[in-house]
Amino acid sequence: MSNLRLALRQLIKNPAFSAVAVITLALGIGANTAIFSIVNAVLLRPLPYPDADRIMVLNESSGPGQDYSVALPDYFDWRNDNTVFEHLAATHKESRNLSGIPGRDPERVSCTSVTRNLFNVVGMSAQIGRPFSEAEDKVGAPPVVVISDRLWRRAFNADSSVLGRSITLHDQNYTVIGVMPPQMTSPQDTDVWLSMMRRSNNPAWMDRSHHPMIYVWGKLKPGVTVDQARTEMKGIAARLEKTYPDTNGGETAVVTPLLDNLVGKYRTNLGLLLGAVGLVLLIACANLANLFAARGAARAREFAIHAAVGATRGQIIKKLLSESFLIALLGGALGFLFAVWVRSGLIALSPGDVSRFQQISFDLPVLGFTFLIASLTTVLFGLWPAWQASHANVQLALKEGSSGSSDPPSAKRARDWLVISEIALTLTLLVAAGLVLKSFSKMQTLQLGYEPRNLFSARFELPWKTYSTREKIGTFTKALLDKVSAIPGVQSAGIGSNSPLMGGWQTGFYREGSRPVLQSNTPSADLEVITGDYFQTFKVPLLRGRTFNERDTKDSPRVIVIDQAMAEQVFPGEDPIGKRLAVEAGNDEEGYVMSEIVGVVGRMRFHAIDEMAPLPIIYCSMAQVQRTSIGLFVRSSLGAAALSKSIRDVAASIDPNQPVFDARPMLDRVQETWGTHRLLSFLFSIFAGLALLLATIGLYGLLAYTTLKRVREIGIRLALGARPAQIRALVLSHGLQLLLIGSVFGLVAAFALSRALQSVLFEVKGIDPRIYLSVGALLFAATFLASWVPARRASRVDPIQALREQ
Repeated sequence: MSNLRLALRQLIKNPAFSAVAVITLALGIGANTAIFSIVNAVLLRPLPYPDADRIMVLNESSGPGQDYSVALPDYFDWRNDNTVFEHLAATHKESRNLSGIPGRDPERVSCTSVTRNLFNVVGMSAQIGRPFSEAEDKVGAPPVVVISDRLWRRAFNADSSVLGRSITLHDQNYTVIGVMPPQMTSPQDTDVWLSMMRRSNNPAWMDRSHHPMIYVWGKLKPGVTVDQARTEMKGIAARLEKTYPDTNGGETAVVTPLLDNLVGKYRTNLGLLLGAVGLVLLIACANLANLFAARGAARAREFAIHAAVGATRGQIIKKLLSESFLIALLGGALGFLFAVWVRSGLIALSPGDVSRFQQISFDLPVLGFTFLIASLTTVLFGLWPAWQASHANVQLALKEGSSGSSDPPSAKRARDWLVISEIALTLTLLVAAGLVLKSFSKMQTLQLGYEPRNLFSARFELPWKTYSTREKIGTFTKALLDKVSAIPGVQSAGIGSNSPLMGGWQTGFYREGSRPVLQSNTPSADLEVITGDYFQTFKVPLLRGRTFNERDTKDSPRVIVIDQAMAEQVFPGEDPIGKRLAVEAGNDEEGYVMSEIVGVVGRMRFHAIDEMAPLPIIYCSMAQVQRTSIGLFVRSSLGAAALSKSIRDVAASIDPNQPVFDARPMLDRVQETWGTHRLLSFLFSIFAGLALLLATIGLYGLLAYTTLKRVREIGIRLALGARPAQIRALVLSHGLQLLLIGSVFGLVAAFALSRALQSVLFEVKGIDPRIYLSVGALLFAATFLASWVPARRASRVDPIQALREQ
């Protein structure tokens, strides 16, 4: 404790030194704490379910990057044949309109149809009431639901008498039988769970070739590993492929741990950020090690006196480490406060569709990490200067005093190498930041095929019980388009059902006369069902033929519009107008229908860059293909808030029980797909800038210190006739020499890091000459700036005064 008191006094005596040291360390520790808080929230914090590491998500796949949902008959076979899962549950995500609650407007709620054993998979029971019984999870069972704690509190004010109450979902009454605990929101922020087996006699679901967005959740038996489960499920899939070659050819089963399924794609990005911010901390520590070493050399006489009166080397090291520890403690505390301060900014930059990013907190693990980093930095920047000071020549230090003696060559080399390491690490970070920024810039300028600016979107889920026919759906959509188009400031409006960045709907197709032998070999396309001025609203050009018109009805021959990618893929060198494709549009029990191509439009990108490879697109008319899940698109000069209110008023005037949800500018949806890359590029830029600042300060500090130590030498040189320009060149050459050596090591590290970054870069090569040249020029400018001030000061030394003082 006495050492800490003495250390505190020493730091108070040198406020400028103490402030620089604490702030430098606070920036390094704060940045590391902030990034670790994200890693902890997203990757390390356990899921809120018992034995969460045993919970798996299963889907089907036809190869790398070709994952899709599970056919319901395949799920039944998996459930019956496997020996590795305690429970295997099926889930089907959807949304419905909740209405009929006194005092509340209709609202859209997130629903999931599940088999009753999903609650066994997650290992949670209802906090009040109960989940589905066996009698409630079969065809013909009574309509009952289990609701989330969030919906219970929001819509029913946490009233326990909610059990037995009737609620209306899509104009159908359901009885509430249970409320789940707050931790249970799976899958994907569900508010209402319904019985899937009540609807399992749906002919479309029982078609083995149909994959209706069903995903399977399983809980491994105790002692079963993920690899064992994958091996067995692939074996079952192989048997199904042999039994049903027409529908299951080339299909396999994919088993993914739940946490990886939720956030696995962010693991690489967060690992890169944690590595980058670790480099910043190393640079800060190298800076402080040089700072403490220089200060220790300046206090050589003080330590010599201590040694002369009997202090051991261990006591001197302990004294200096106490000062280092105090700096680390203060820097850690300030860094923690800095990390807390930037929390809201990190959340705003994070991907909005992953709830774990929104749960960043500074709990005990984060606090422990901060303390560990602070303790580690004590050793990193404090041990070498303390050891060096304790091994100083006592007699020489007493003789020379505090101002005079030159450092031993080993100390000079060590300080040079610390700055070289800073330059190398800074170059590495600058190159990485340049690559990530260029990748992000490429992503922002990516041709979407449509103009998202001044385009507003809103979504509707039409209850199929009320809107059971194409005529009823058409009446609603026509009234909606007519009234929205009449709003002042609206230029055009259109409706789509599986529109860009809204999930999508993939379907099979084949050219007339070339039906595949195996159904599994049928090519896929995105299917969009539209009405109104859809293409005009998106500003997608019509390249050939026509778009849909009032003559395209449910009774007229089926017609389609295709995009340019489909035309080039299926009709290379031909005019596709008038030719026909067989398309499975999703109308109940309709199957493949021959459809005449009447138009070709430009390409549109329907999916996020990291979601799936682009597919060709087929457009159908909503007058011929039935859809109840629709999106409204409005091109307008109005503000988002005003347009949203007008659309809600229009919808309420047509159907008071019809809520509007997810109403926002299309540009927001586009920018949301950049979330991870935006976070990566922003933070890499901050870290690289911070590294450059620290490295510049470190180089300046080293050259200023060495210049001070060489005042006598410089005075002699000037007295013997050296010109000031030669003195400046002497100091500048030292700085440039350090830059050259550091750049060699930095380039090697940058090449290695660029290979690791390649998987997250978009249309950018890891080795980009322009970026390397730009980074080199920036580092040269920083080095010249850091070297010029000490060089200029050295060239102005008065030789007579220097020789007299020395």
